[in-house]
Amino acid sequence: MKFWRNWHKWLGLLLGIQLLFWISGGVVMTSIPIDMVRGAHLLDKHQLDKEFVPEQLNLPVSQYLSLRWVPHPQGVAVEATKLDGERTWLDPATASPLNQLTERQAAEYAASQYLGKGQARQVSLLNSMPGEVRNLSAPVYRVDFDDWIHTSFYLHPVSGQILSVRSDLWRLFDFFWMLHILDFEAREDFNNPLLISLAFVAWLFTLSGFVMLYHSLVKPKWRKWQYQRAAKS
Repeated sequence: MKFWRNWHKWLGLLLGIQLLFWISGGVVMTSIPIDMVRGAHLLDKHQLDKEFVPEQLNLPVSQYLSLRWVPHPQGVAVEATKLDGERTWLDPATASPLNQLTERQAAEYAASQYLGKGQARQVSLLNSMPGEVRNLSAPVYRVDFDDWIHTSFYLHPVSGQILSVRSDLWRLFDFFWMLHILDFEAREDFNNPLLISLAFVAWLFTLSGFVMLYHSLVKPKWRKWQYQRAAKS
């Protein structure tokens, strides 16, 4: 019995720490609306004004899988997908590929789609991705705003498309999500060894609890019943 009590105590300590992380994360993740985490309330997605979209475009259509009009810092552009799947952005007037945006263009375009109360304070062209946008491919522009949640817009360097919105709300959510699934690198692996090990600890904790319950409650009553039965006979 002492063996099971000691096991139960130490397993409970290990499990209790992780339960604290899980519960704390649950409080944080359920308290912040997911749209706010994703920055949807900060982004005004531009829509194309049909009056400014030409009816015809002089392009060798057979060279592309698809062509579509998209908003662009310069007005509108053509997003063209080549036969090999590569995407490019074309000037609708000349049908030539668009150049990379300047830092000023990126900052102005990001500011035009920003719905917060801050101002763009810094623009950076990133050639390596920080952890908060690990899924994006370099290069991208990052435009930082001086609002209270330190919002950052990540833009495609040619199309100007807002690829991701990050803020301290997202960073807080992501931190507790990391603790929740115990994936400290990619933060997306539900089958990582640490989480599996902790699940096994939880199983051992539950098993030891049932063993203790048997020895402290079921077994004494069973013996008492047997004793009373023997006494009557």
